[in-house]
Amino acid sequence: MNRVCIAGIGGIGGYMAYRFGTGWLKGSPDRELSFLARGEHLFTIQEKGLTFISPSGEKTTIHPTRATEDPSKLPIQDLIVVCVKGYHIEEICRQIQPIVGKKTLILPLLNGIDIYERIRSVMDAGIVLPACIYISSTREAPGVVHQSGGKGNVIAGLDPQYPSYDPTDLIKTMEEAQVPFEWQPDPFPALWNKYIFIASFGLVTGLSGKSIGAVLEDPSLVERLKNIIEEIAALAKAKGVFFPPTIVADVLARGSSFPYATKTSYQRDLEVPGKPNEGDLFGGTIIRLGKELGIPTPWTEETVQRIEDKGSGF
Repeated sequence: MNRVCIAGIGGIGGYMAYRFGTGWLKGSPDRELSFLARGEHLFTIQEKGLTFISPSGEKTTIHPTRATEDPSKLPIQDLIVVCVKGYHIEEICRQIQPIVGKKTLILPLLNGIDIYERIRSVMDAGIVLPACIYISSTREAPGVVHQSGGKGNVIAGLDPQYPSYDPTDLIKTMEEAQVPFEWQPDPFPALWNKYIFIASFGLVTGLSGKSIGAVLEDPSLVERLKNIIEEIAALAKAKGVFFPPTIVADVLARGSSFPYATKTSYQRDLEVPGKPNEGDLFGGTIIRLGKELGIPTPWTEETVQRIEDKGSGF
């Protein structure tokens, strides 16, 4: 793989840009690393490079081969790491079509359990690898991304349309970029395991306006959280993914491991009037899947309705 593009240089994209820009890019003069970004963020990267701040506070500046907002200016890519917000997924997939060849790998690192389906709804070309990442990272300012936590672990697996795909080159590329990477032929259990946490806590923090720690201190919010977790687990079971009987306690324990004041990305989006948010990836998807699979999701439905009605929580 000699041509890699990071589409979206936010928190996750900035982390991947750091990994590829400090390791992989320098491995061969034939390699090209391209960034897709917009606005002042793009202008700053073009002028000064991308400043990445590690959890320890160390700053590193990454200079890509190219940084642009127009994918059509790039050649066909070997690997495109898609790191936009979920509400931009269809848009970015339409934009990158000129740089997607038959063998181009598309690695989407987004929240959501139906990202693969959303991509395939607008894109026939390329090999789309269902994937997820575990990280806490945000864009702090134009040209600046800060990783505050998480190891940046990436899990990916087979595109259902390409069951014979050999991941050897991808695994080698990730090793050279020093990305903690795990290949799982069936990645969906890992994707559901992340989704059950981010969707349940996202919905409850989004409704209440409280941090993860404050949610866990409120009995009524914990009850709502538990019921939403159970609804998601029922959907996963219908999809062939089985959680252990301890899944509710496991998700709550995962939440308690975060700093008390931690906010979810969905909650942060809701705090900005008029800003697009990930509500459809969480509540919308759960409700649609529930109807499709014949599984009741009353707690999610009521939570979504209250968020839409701009309820003030409990």
